[in-house]
Amino acid sequence: MADINGLAERVVAALLKQGYVKPRAEKSALAKRIAELVLKNLEQEAAIEAEAEKMAEKHMRTMAGMDERRVIDMIKKKLAEERDFTL
Repeated sequence: MADINGLAERVVAALLKQGYVKPRAEKSALAKRIAELVLKNLEQEAAIEAEAEKMAEKHMRTMAGMDERRVIDMIKKKLAEERDFTL
């Protein structure tokens, strides 16, 4: 989490320095919110990945010769699209 917090602080600093945002809250509050969003996104992607792995495991028995990682990635992409989630 410390890495995510550091990343969020650097994002806020860069956005402010470039003039892309005009803060209506303290920088620390903005960084905290960005860190929360990044963590939530990572958790959602991990859940999609786990589901894709389970689905691939079931289907790999019938897909002899297919690359397992490729099957997982295809399933993950489809799940992400269905959930309107950007990978």
